[in-house]
Amino acid sequence: MSTTDRTARHLQLLTDTVTAVTSSLDLAQVFEQIASKVATAMDTDACFVYLYDESRDVLELRATHGTRFDDPANRPRMRIGEGITGAAAAEGQPVMIAAQAHLDPRFVSFPNLPEDEYESILAVPVLARDRLEGALNVRTRLPRAFGDDEVALLSAIAGQVGQAIENAKLYERAQRRVSELESLAVQEIHHRVKNNLQTVASLLRLQARSLDNEQAEKALAESVNRILSIAAVHDLLTEAREDDVECGELVGRLESMLGQGLGGRPVRSTLEAVTLSGQRATALALVFCELFSNALEHGRGRIDVGLTRSGGRVELEVADEGGGPHADRRDGLGLTIARALVREELRGTLELRGRAVARFPAES
Repeated sequence: MSTTDRTARHLQLLTDTVTAVTSSLDLAQVFEQIASKVATAMDTDACFVYLYDESRDVLELRATHGTRFDDPANRPRMRIGEGITGAAAAEGQPVMIAAQAHLDPRFVSFPNLPEDEYESILAVPVLARDRLEGALNVRTRLPRAFGDDEVALLSAIAGQVGQAIENAKLYERAQRRVSELESLAVQEIHHRVKNNLQTVASLLRLQARSLDNEQAEKALAESVNRILSIAAVHDLLTEAREDDVECGELVGRLESMLGQGLGGRPVRSTLEAVTLSGQRATALALVFCELFSNALEHGRGRIDVGLTRSGGRVELEVADEGGGPHADRRDGLGLTIARALVREELRGTLELRGRAVARFPAES
């Protein structure tokens, strides 16, 4: 190859490298392109690209061209200063061995990487603002002394790769920060909704105390319980910093809140961990509120509460030692609300035969 052709090829490689590192923030994709283009343009048999894991202080192989490592789940790793490529990373300088590289005292072999079949190696550190980001090397099966221009070329490419790594890390941090801010905003909304609901419940309690009408007072008390049930969901959403609610804990909280006036009646609970979305958890909370309040008002003896999941189905049960509602009894407002929520929000069924059982799919 003439000097002119070689220079043109090197310039094209630099151009292709810049294009590769600016075309994507996906490092895996960038590394694969770099390994392929470098090996082809420099007429080498293989190219290995390593990423520096600062937390573990190791170089991890992330892309190859010309050879394959057998087990991608167990990527070859080397400590800084270990192996020929690790030495280049430690020294911050290129390392070139023209022949019998596998006999160099710094050489390290990996069972799933056939590096000892190569004679020569040129390894360079990948730096960004003098900060180590990785390393890359090219290999040939026949002895080869790399020229100064080739060493400079690979070092220049490594600089571009270092910039790509730095940009990808900045993007990842920015995305993580955006996600954190979005989460904080959502949690603040849940917190404010909870506080507003509790304020409304307090106002209704004050209103109930000023009434002489027992029926109206009872209706306000039931409304307070419904509002506080919704507030409990938002309280858990605030604590969890997620969009899902662990409903075993939710039912336990509601049971304590609603059971303050039990008058000595025992409660036995079996509450499994069941996770639902915020909207479905709100429906479950309101259903439980109605069923538990109904058992308190109309039942007798011990109250049994169960929340279980079997396969893809969830079952909420509230029972007591009374006879349960008569078959011909018309639903009041509370049970009407409960039936509608189970049917429309939870896509399930509500059965009232001596005990109240709501069954619905775990997934919406």
